[in-house]
Amino acid sequence: MFKGLAGHLKDKNVQSINALPTNNIERFDYYTGLILGHLYRSFPLPVTVTAERFIDYETLGASNRDALEKEESLFMATVKWLADVGYIHFDGMSGISFFEVVLTNNGLLILRAFPEGSHTSTTIGEHLAQCITNEDTTQLTALVTQALNLGSRIISPMIRSGI
Repeated sequence: MFKGLAGHLKDKNVQSINALPTNNIERFDYYTGLILGHLYRSFPLPVTVTAERFIDYETLGASNRDALEKEESLFMATVKWLADVGYIHFDGMSGISFFEVVLTNNGLLILRAFPEGSHTSTTIGEHLAQCITNEDTTQLTALVTQALNLGSRIISPMIRSGI
């Protein structure tokens, strides 16, 4: 269902991931972690974020078009939500791609925070990037929860982007 991001997104091979999320909230958390980790690694350079980079089209297969469309819709809604609440910014979209995507000041501030209970000097963003490389879905979603909780205290109420 998900395309792994091992190797810092350099190779496009599908990676095996244990314990794939099964409901929308879990998949939202997973996509959020993958997207934020990717943007943190590439900051301050804007990137194109496309569903093809994050969704495993081979596993879903063309025969299950409904599941594929649902997964694409969930991915796109996740990116739009991250922009709506102020974690990321993008300049445009077409189909299943978002262009010139970059962390906002608030998104970067949140990802530069240190995880709760952490005794290391590794930030939430660095941990997210490590989780992507190590394919650690449990830690990835726990870090997303911390980032969203922190964000709810920092970022003002949601303002729709209109896209």
